[in-house]
Amino acid sequence: MPRVSPFVLPMDELRQIAEAAGLQWINSDAERVALAQAAIAATPTVPHVPREPKRVVLADEGPLVLVETRRDLKDLVLPFDKAASTN
Repeated sequence: MPRVSPFVLPMDELRQIAEAAGLQWINSDAERVALAQAAIAATPTVPHVPREPKRVVLADEGPLVLVETRRDLKDLVLPFDKAASTN
């Protein structure tokens, strides 16, 4: 691969453009930027811990079971039926 040279901003031109627009060009301190980049590079990386895969839930292949959810009310004795039968 060809070697790529770093891009250098034309600071004087940028400052003139900003002043022509009524703005003030502010530039970061190169030493502080280099210190911050060095501190970021020196921080240890946290190792990637993969998530545990979900357990595979197997469907029950057994026979279906019918569950009756409706009660047969003809044999149910209610409190007011008790009171009527004792009178």
